[in-house]
Amino acid sequence: MQIQKVLILGAGAIGQVIGAHLRLSGCDVSFWVRPYQKEAFESKGFTLYNRSSETELHIAAPQLLTEIPEDAQYDALFLCVRSDQLDATLPQIKSRFAQAEHMVLVTFQPGREDALKVFRALPDLVIVPGAPAFSAYINEGRVEYWAPKALPTLIGAPFNETLQIRDQIVQLLQRGGIPSKGVNDLEAEVRFPSAALVVLLAAFHLADCSFKNLSQNKKLLNLAAQGLQEAIAVTKKDLGFIPVKYKVLEYVSGNTLSQLLWTLEHSPLFGFMQNMWGVHARKIETQTYKNLDDLLALSLHQSKNAPPALTALAAMTPAKIGEYLKTNSQFTGKDPKKSLKLGVAMGLGGLVLWKLLARKRS
Repeated sequence: MQIQKVLILGAGAIGQVIGAHLRLSGCDVSFWVRPYQKEAFESKGFTLYNRSSETELHIAAPQLLTEIPEDAQYDALFLCVRSDQLDATLPQIKSRFAQAEHMVLVTFQPGREDALKVFRALPDLVIVPGAPAFSAYINEGRVEYWAPKALPTLIGAPFNETLQIRDQIVQLLQRGGIPSKGVNDLEAEVRFPSAALVVLLAAFHLADCSFKNLSQNKKLLNLAAQGLQEAIAVTKKDLGFIPVKYKVLEYVSGNTLSQLLWTLEHSPLFGFMQNMWGVHARKIETQTYKNLDDLLALSLHQSKNAPPALTALAAMTPAKIGEYLKTNSQFTGKDPKKSLKLGVAMGLGGLVLWKLLARKRS
């Protein structure tokens, strides 16, 4: 099949980036939005700013729909809503598209079983799981995003179709300007970095969504590092293996995270990353803690002993975490053996990250 007519469900930062670039690839793109969003977008359109290429794109008159006409047919639907919105969104899709056997539905939710949940609800559709790797947030009415070639958006193998569908979606995104690649085992590619990101987002919330506060709080960094190790161990036990490229995450320490934050703070993209995380982290807070609770539930299924750092990160609030860390001596970060193992690896990793963040458009 040829994908030409596309519907984007969700016109947040991710949905706008995906939809705008699919338009650039030549697709006929419509956005399925709420009534209040339609009114706002009709008056000002979409404006996107690409931090990678330092270019701005404006769509003056996007095709906006609050209800899908009975006779409307689409080749693909891109599901660009948060994980915590799936339960409310899936019945709407099912009531309108349950019998659309030849329509491709591409999921972009980060939860461990989100794509499977979509497939179970809509088994007659062609479900293709994806994982956007670009950073995007809405800043003063426009979407700012960063999509470097070194971090391509990943598209996995369909649940119920051939790999040709996956490859066609990859080609569409690439043609529109979004770095993308197809992978056969999306779960292995994203479960470990997703688990690490959930822990870091929880620590970021406890630092009042400030990289500066987080970098200056050594005990919170040590707590986050232990939580990250626990999350990786839980994921490794669930999958039964860990890819070699993610093994370094098993040895992350508070010092490691401190070095990472130092590299970020001295990079040209620090302002963008602080603003993006500060805005986006608050917006997806419910999703973050839902995924953190999922890790905890999985760990308790594996063992009777609850992981202490993950438990603390899930239960704490910014108001409570300071006193908790003052009175708890567990997260001191005194682990020279692990720091030694990471010394050379983090030096090289910091250099690679610095070059990636400092790279200008050639």
